[in-house]
Amino acid sequence: MCVVALAWQVHPNWPLILIGNRDEFHARPAAPLAAWDDGSGIVAGRDLLAGGTWLGAHAVSGRIVVVTNVRGALPDPAKESRGTLVVDLLRGDGRFADPVAADLDRFNAFNLFAMGDGEARLLSNRPQSKILALGAGVHALANEPVDSPCPRAERLRAALSAVVDARGDPEGLLDTLTAEGDPALFLRGDVYGTRASTLVAVATDGSGKVIERRYEAGGRPVGTTALQFRIG
Repeated sequence: MCVVALAWQVHPNWPLILIGNRDEFHARPAAPLAAWDDGSGIVAGRDLLAGGTWLGAHAVSGRIVVVTNVRGALPDPAKESRGTLVVDLLRGDGRFADPVAADLDRFNAFNLFAMGDGEARLLSNRPQSKILALGAGVHALANEPVDSPCPRAERLRAALSAVVDARGDPEGLLDTLTAEGDPALFLRGDVYGTRASTLVAVATDGSGKVIERRYEAGGRPVGTTALQFRIG
């Protein structure tokens, strides 16, 4: 994901709302949102090049994780896959299921939100590695170092805050992700652009939903998947 916003414990009906756009090269192969058939309990899209995911939910535990890259940081092919970090955090198992700050340097540049077990955390290795607890509120990330101002992230944070303040239905935010405006949230490039807009929302009764809208080159829609799950 390259711009994402999180409402944590502030909406009276939806204690968790996560919304964001994934920007990526259109040639990079990916599988659409689905319940994975490997027994992991993960509901997510899948990066078919590296095997991990950029955003997912664990249908039983309620863990939800999303990662962004960081613009301008040259990738090192010897580093661990950021998608693997997301998968381990979702499963609660594996080498990086409970990372410490020193582990984060093993990955190419990233920012990450991880929610589960009653807490939300920010993990990032730019400008330095850190793991921070997030309080109740509306938070946003983009493909910038976490200490740098980002107009895209602020625009999405403001849109999510407005829904929270109005006690509104979070599904309308999917249209916000493709709406025209400055700064642009949606990239319509033919080579690189927005590949998916995704909403994850968990209600007070533990029911959850994930909706993914997918796009091809030029921003043309190619499909939507909506799945439901229940924590526990």
